[in-house]
Parts: sequence; C-alpha cells; structure tokens
Amino acid sequence: MSVPNWKERYNPILVLCIAVAFCAALYLMQIRVGIEKRNDTVEQTLDYQGSLMMAQREGYSSEKLLQQFKDAGVTTLIVYDTTLERLDREKRISAMPGDVLQKAAAGVHRGDFDAILASPALDPDAVYVTRGHDEEAWNEVKEDLFLRYGAERVKPFSQTPEILEVKGDSRLLLEPDYRAKTPMMQAPLGLSVKELREVQEKGFYVAVRPQNYLPYTQKGVDSLFARIDKSGVQVTTYIPCGTDVIGFPADIGYMGKKLKERNIRLGLLEHVTQLQFAKFAGLDALLRSVDNNAVRVLNIDAQENSKLMMPDALRRWALADEERNIRVNYVRLFLKPQNGVDIIDLNLDYMRKITQQVKGRGYKIGVAGVFQKPGEAAPASANGNPGFSGSYDPDRKALLVVALGAWAALALYMGMILPSCKGTKQYLLVIFGMLLTAYSLFMGRGLSVRQGLAFVSAVLYPVLSMSVMLTLWDTIKTDTKSTAGVIVTALWQLALAIALSLIGATLNGSIMGDLRFMLEADIYRGVKLTFIMPVLLTLLLFLRQYSIFRNPGENVADLFSQLVQICKTRLTLGHFVILGVLLFVAYIFVGRSGHTGGVPVPAIEIKLRLFLEEVMYARPREKEFMIGHPAFFLAVLAAYRMAPNWCKLALVLGAVIGQGSLVQTFCHMRTPAMMSYIRAADGYLLGSVLGIIAVIAVSVLMPYVKPWLRRFTLNE
Repeated sequence: MSVPNWKERYNPILVLCIAVAFCAALYLMQIRVGIEKRNDTVEQTLDYQGSLMMAQREGYSSEKLLQQFKDAGVTTLIVYDTTLERLDREKRISAMPGDVLQKAAAGVHRGDFDAILASPALDPDAVYVTRGHDEEAWNEVKEDLFLRYGAERVKPFSQTPEILEVKGDSRLLLEPDYRAKTPMMQAPLGLSVKELREVQEKGFYVAVRPQNYLPYTQKGVDSLFARIDKSGVQVTTYIPCGTDVIGFPADIGYMGKKLKERNIRLGLLEHVTQLQFAKFAGLDALLRSVDNNAVRVLNIDAQENSKLMMPDALRRWALADEERNIRVNYVRLFLKPQNGVDIIDLNLDYMRKITQQVKGRGYKIGVAGVFQKPGEAAPASANGNPGFSGSYDPDRKALLVVALGAWAALALYMGMILPSCKGTKQYLLVIFGMLLTAYSLFMGRGLSVRQGLAFVSAVLYPVLSMSVMLTLWDTIKTDTKSTAGVIVTALWQLALAIALSLIGATLNGSIMGDLRFMLEADIYRGVKLTFIMPVLLTLLLFLRQYSIFRNPGENVADLFSQLVQICKTRLTLGHFVILGVLLFVAYIFVGRSGHTGGVPVPAIEIKLRLFLEEVMYARPREKEFMIGHPAFFLAVLAAYRMAPNWCKLALVLGAVIGQGSLVQTFCHMRTPAMMSYIRAADGYLLGSVLGIIAVIAVSVLMPYVKPWLRRFTLNE
C-alpha cells in the first residue's frame, strides 16, 4: 500500500486558512464565554394570587406563607391583571351579572345594587359594577373598562349610587373555556396598584404579566406604566400574557420605549418543546425594540405540572438554568398532596430544594442576569434594576476571518471528491465565498450567510476529521498489532478526531455568537440535515477513495462506477433484512434529533440520562458515546485487522455520527460554550469505555466471525 500524499489531499494553504480562522474563532469565543459568565443571577418567581389562594384554601396565614416562601428563596412575585370577579370577592368593588340581579331580592350583595333591582332596564347580557371599599380600585376599574370596551359598551346606569353597565358575556365560568373569549367578570382589567404595593411591602420584587388592550390604544400602554410608576415598586420583568404583547399591532416600539426607560426586562417564556419561545404576536419586534434586553423564563405547563411528582419536577430547574441559560424560574405550585405531604409543606420544601440546587451550580439568587456587551457594567437604573450596557454583536472583521475557515473546509472537501477541483479552482471558491460573506456582513446583519456558514462548518468538519483518520489508517501495513495496542491507538486517534471536529464546533459557536442567538431569538436552521449530511458526505468520500467491490487494501476507486454498481446489485432476502435494520436506525437517528421528532424516548434511556446528569458535569449525547465513539474504536480495529472495505465503511459511517453530534451540540447557542466543550470531553471518556469493551468483545469473537465474513465478502 502506498503512503498517502498528505499535501495532495490537504492543500497547505487551505489548512493555513483554517488555522487562521480558528484563532479568530477562539478570540470571539472567549468574549462569548465572558458574557455568559457575567450572567450568573437567577430570579425565582411565584404567582402572587396563586400563593394567596393556596393560603386561603388551606386556612393558612397568607403573611406567614409568603414570608416562608421568601425564606425558601423566592425573590419575585408575578402580578397579573386583576378582574371584576377578584375585586368583587375582595369587596374592593361590587360587580354582578345582570341575569342574577333580575332575580335577586333586596339586600343581595351587601345591598350595593338595591337601588336598581326593580329597574325594567336591567339587561341580562350585561355586568353591573359599582364602588366597594376601595376608592382607588373603583377609579382603576372605571378607567380600564372604558379603555378596553369603549363608551358604546360601558354606560352609566345610575348616578346615585354610581353604577356602570357593561355590555357583554355575563357568565361566570368555573373552568376556563379556551374555545371562546373570556367573559366579562373574568376578563383582564389592568394591574392593581394595591397589589403591586403589597408585593413590595412583603419584601419581594415584582414581575408583571398584563394582557394587551383590545382594541389597542396607546392610552392603554400609558395607563399600564402610570400604575407601575404610581405604585413605586421595582418591576424587574415584563412577561407577555394572552395571545400578543402589549402594544401589538400598532405601537410595539412605544411599548419598547416605555420598558427601556425603566430598564424592565422582557421575559421570554420558553416553549414546551424547549425550542425558542411561547407564541405571542409581536414578541420578536418587541425584543428588537428593547435592544435584546431580555431573560429566558422557564415554566412547567399547568397540565403537565399536575401529573408530575415533586422529585421529577425538581430535576428541571437548576439543570435548565445551567444548560439552557434560563434566568427566571417561574415556579408553578402543586395543588394536591403527594406521598403523604400536604401542599403547604410540599411546596415550601420544593422551593427550598430548587434554591439549594441553583446555588449548588454556582448561581446567585436575585434580579435575573442578562446577556449584554462586555466591559464595564452599566449603572443601575432609577428603579433599582441592574444596568444594561447594550446588545452584543460580534466584530464583523473577526467574523469575516472566521468565515474563511468554512469556505476553506468546503474547498478542501470539493478537492477530495472532484479531482478537477484542485489548486486554483479551490482558491477561486474561497475568494468568491469571502466576497459574498463580506458583502452580507458589512451591508446588513448577514443572517442568511451566517446560517449557511454555520451549516457548512457543522457538516464538513466531522467529515474532514474522519478523512484525516482514514489517511492515517492508510499507512497500516500489517495486522500484527495487539488488542491492547489497538485500544491505545484508538484512544489517541479518537482524541485527535474530536479535536479536529472541535475546530468546526468553535467556528460555529463564534459565527452565531451574538446576543439574539444566545437568547435563541434566532436559531440554527437545519438540525436534522446536520445529522444526515456528514453521513452522506462521508459515504461519498469513502467511495471516492476506496473500492468496496475489490479486495481488502485496494484503494483505487471510482465514485460514479461504484454508485452504479451498487444500484445494479441483485437484492436478496439478506439485503432486505440489512436495509430494514438501516432504515429503522435512520428513523430513530433522524426522528430523535431536534425538538420536533415524534420518536418516543424509552423509559430506560430516561433513567440513564438522569443518572448521567447526576454523576457528570455535562451529560454527553447518546449518539456520541453509544454509537459514534464505540464505532470509531471498532473502525480502528477493522483497519488494523485488514477488514473488508465494506466493513470499514459501515464503521466509519457510525463513527462520523459521533463527530457530527459533537459539532451539532455547538449549534444550540442557548447552551454555554464551556458546557459544550466539557460535554465533548465527557462524551470522549464515556465513549472510550464503551469502545474498549466493544474492541475486546469483537476481538474475542473474531475467530468465530471471520470465516462468515470471508464467505459473505466472496458472495458479494
């Protein structure tokens, strides 16, 4: 076997371009790591009204319960819009449906509506509202009713006493009806200044979740912030509620201006699939208008939460804070006892343990941290919130240098596949790519080109990594190396392969290393293709360099003729069995990638994941340590045992799955960069253990399997 010509396969100038690009990528990555490290504070939140209702149902002091939650680590209480039903229950105002009043006798509802009970003008399809014990609440209700429903639906019904008639759905629902608009008594009615003050007086920060005004008016936005200002409380976060953000559709910029003036962060509620955020119309426009001053918020869906046991829910919070840069833990309380523990003690223990685990991972508890430009921290705002120095966008010149690594990798691969694409043609490809990238980066944000460069890096560097390994294996001339020697060789060669793949991973992490990607407002597209393409490209590369129809060790190959020969192969039952197995593996492989696959995860795998999360800093991906790295070890064994080329091909394709998964980890920009590097190291350690076991097992079985392999090869 001839010694491979390294310079012919790996153009030195293109390799130098990759080295330069890698240095630029490391420079940008260290900036990103610094930004991530500064974002080290987690805010623990509960629903204020939900906490009060729990205390009421349990006959427990609300003051005592809230103080206990504060001691357990809750920093912030979330205040929603008030409702006529709630204000009426608290006797701050009085509100009753018209159909109830038509049948009521004198003295009903504290006698607040006695003056109109005999009126023939009472409308069963209306709600009647009058003042109660809180004059401030009455004024807020009047203001919000006119803002939300207008003078056509809200009319004075009586002057003495002052009673308003509000036309609309007067029902009182025991359970929400998600198919229809909320009835009047339970519809959103703006923030209550009294509630905002109560939260701060009890020693908590405030987060708000008001709903948009329909029909929208700018006066609604002014009313919202007038109440916040009047209360004098420290509002840390605005989390959208309902179907759209406040200000949608006409004045999102105005809403953003109001948030920026008070440095109130925008809360991005993570979607249940863990991919981007819950859908609110206008959310992305509002995020842009506040210059990406936002935090990622985790909340377990109510229906799912009702089915979870506390230990299962507990595992999610600190892990999400660390792995997905969640900075607001919006904890939903349990509403029924578990394992003989009543709900007060259950929820207090739940919060204490969440806080303990979050602190155990090195985070502080307080006002949520945000991603922002590196450098001196901006001073705190007038309302006490930590300052925001602005959205981070990587230096465009450095990004352009990083892009050189993606284009050089593409040129290298094209030169390996197409003999005519060498030398000058490779340089022209790189020059054209760099001009295109420069135009995109300096004439705009260059999002599409950056997505493309990230894709190229993600799919090509695992392939180039395996190409280097194949070139190393071409130098093997004898099959005398011992099993122990094969294992030692596989250990350092896998480490080298991972290091080469991490070049592409680092390019990816820097190409997409701006604040919007880190928040996951922008995401890497083509996750499933990123898993498939390295396998297909490695297949083409292998068929280009090696013949699977000739004797072992013969490397002369023609890509097109081999593909034609594969298509002409007569299919037997054995082929169909093998094809069926491969299709099943592909279905699992692709279906389990990303966040939208429908392939369920077996219970035993879930238990394995939980175990690895406990014993390792960063749980490695199964595709790496269970498929890719063991296949790599076996590929080394196959190379030293002069196995048939078709056998090497199968193992090399398995090995590239691990390398591709490793690089694809860095496409999840919400995950801190250092965690992704550590995950790769953990995958190497665990994969090496399984690889060693696989090599030993195959070496023991080889004398029995070798005759069958020889017969199969001859028949094929």
